Amino acid sequence: MQTHNRTAENNAYPKTATTKKTLLPIPPHLSKEQMENSKKHQEACSTKGKSSSYSPMSYTQATNAMASILKIKKAFPALPNKKILEIYDAAFPKPDNKGCRIQHTMKGPSRKQAIVPTPDNIKDTIMGEANAHIFQINMLLKSIKSTTRAKFICPCPGGISINTNSILNTSDLNIIERYLKSINGTGNDEVLAPRLPQSKSYLKITGISYIQPNGNKLTSDNITTTMKQLELFEPVNLAAKPRVIKASPKSDMTIIWFDIWDSQNGSKAKLLINHSFNFGRYITTIRATNMNPGVPQCHNCWKWGHSTFSCRAHGSRCQKCSGPHKLEHHRDLAWYCKANSKLNPPRLETTKGKPCPHSFKCINCKGEHIADDNKCPFWKHRFNREWHSKKAQEARETRANSTCLAIGSTKI
Repeated sequence: MQTHNRTAENNAYPKTATTKKTLLPIPPHLSKEQMENSKKHQEACSTKGKSSSYSPMSYTQATNAMASILKIKKAFPALPNKKILEIYDAAFPKPDNKGCRIQHTMKGPSRKQAIVPTPDNIKDTIMGEANAHIFQINMLLKSIKSTTRAKFICPCPGGISINTNSILNTSDLNIIERYLKSINGTGNDEVLAPRLPQSKSYLKITGISYIQPNGNKLTSDNITTTMKQLELFEPVNLAAKPRVIKASPKSDMTIIWFDIWDSQNGSKAKLLINHSFNFGRYITTIRATNMNPGVPQCHNCWKWGHSTFSCRAHGSRCQKCSGPHKLEHHRDLAWYCKANSKLNPPRLETTKGKPCPHSFKCINCKGEHIADDNKCPFWKHRFNREWHSKKAQEARETRANSTCLAIGSTKI
């Protein structure tokens, strides 16, 4: 019997090659449930090191965790160890390392376009004959045997955007620049060099007084002038004017928020973050801040919360009267500016060449201004997504209530 038992034990522990994927043999005297738990434990141990989310604890963290577990065990001695660990996990959840990281760089739009900064008068001149300009640009691109073709021109903040079928190279950009400067009505100094879209990094400067030594308040022009004088800011280009905001309503210190054009990995922002420089008598520091591009306003229906290209409206609306036409055709199509002899008293036609004298309500806040006015509360809260979400929810509830009242009145 003893020999038979030894043979059985030897058969129960077969010889296996030692590889990384091989699990240890399970003793035969364990129950079925114990065998399954042992297998799960070995599999978890073998895959724990391969998990990308696994991060080992430091000595201090492990000591604190053990002390907390012992305190829970002392307070509840009757509970099993599994329940003790569940209580510890619920009381001390693992921190989310991804949420703690500051995302200061936002990826830019498609690079299959060229952005040309131009004044408003030149923008209107180019957009007036956009199809002819597209034809001429494509002819010039063909002459240099380029495979890139321009598809359409659209207005953008601060200039125009020429969309293409592929990414433009330096020679293509030079061709576009020379052609735009040769158009009648444009000057060499007014049309800047076309550039490809870039990502944007969001930074801030702290430690500057809001009141300057001469008694004047700090402005964005003061910040821009100082940046141009410093060698630290030579490799970067500002995406917009710096914004000067007080740290609190009663504070004399201010925070300077500024955006720069950058690459997708934020290489230029890394040259500035945590660097200090002199601003007058003060020593200021550049910090990274979470990207906050704000809530977009559609330039088609003039509602907030979606971009112009994702608008589902079938036609454009006027930001002045909310009519089904563009602002440039307001005087020709808006019934407010047309004569009507049937009214009492009759309404006269608005004199041509003069601005529309009528006042209208904003399509968003119902205030006495146009939809894209910077006095609108929606514009002032453009960086507050929670405020816009609340207003959108209120608008949906108002529409739902009005629909219910209309259905109820029809049934009665």
